[in-house]
Amino acid sequence: MVKTIVLKIGGSVLTDKTLREVNIRGEVIEKVANEIRELMDEGNRFILLHGVGSAGHVPVKEYELYKGFFDKRQLIGYAIAQNRVNRVRQAVLDALERSGVPGIMFFPSSFIVADKGRIIKMYYEPMVKIAETGIVPVLSGDMVADLTMKLSVCSGDQQAFKMAEVFNADLIIFGVDVDGVFDSDPKKGKAKLLKRLTLKEVEEIISQVGGAAGIDVSGGMKGKLLEALANKWFFEKGGEVWILNIMKDKMLTRALKGETDEFTRITK
Repeated sequence: MVKTIVLKIGGSVLTDKTLREVNIRGEVIEKVANEIRELMDEGNRFILLHGVGSAGHVPVKEYELYKGFFDKRQLIGYAIAQNRVNRVRQAVLDALERSGVPGIMFFPSSFIVADKGRIIKMYYEPMVKIAETGIVPVLSGDMVADLTMKLSVCSGDQQAFKMAEVFNADLIIFGVDVDGVFDSDPKKGKAKLLKRLTLKEVEEIISQVGGAAGIDVSGGMKGKLLEALANKWFFEKGGEVWILNIMKDKMLTRALKGETDEFTRITK
């Protein structure tokens, strides 16, 4: 039986989010692309999303696009953000192509409508039909049309749950640059990895979880947990969210094969 997996690769994996310029970790993208190809050969089906890292977050913050559209000076900022993010998108697509993964980009700004930053409508039918051929849909964080704000940030984290709904997937994996959710910041000292979390436990710890390192307008780890809480339906139907360190060699593969539990697993 083919297993459908929604995999979101974090912007902190693809770029160094502490830097202002567009910087792409080509070797990391290449490694992940090869791993995806191998897992597809074993019968897994992927819906891919990726963060935009420093490429998007810097201009979105500088031009205050995260507040919505309110001034014409923001228009060039929107263009700058899209053009910078397109470099990351293309790097991901190129790596997938070299690995033999037939990935095609679907721009969220072309089929998603939001209201106050939350997705309310998606024209996803063409994407689903194309994916039936075996094409791997690739999406990324984007700025989308918004009924109230005119423009709003639409994170890959929020899109992940929508893609799980559209493609009837019961597993969402967030590939990040840390091992999962910790009881304190693992980059600042000793911290305990929380391997299993229920939704109730997520609610209890949410106030203790920080954002991402560097400039991030989508919320980092806290954003992922908030999205989990905002999509309880996914867990009610038996879905799981895994948060793992995709930068570690074959971590994605080992987790899917049950060879490691060194990651965070969120269930109902």
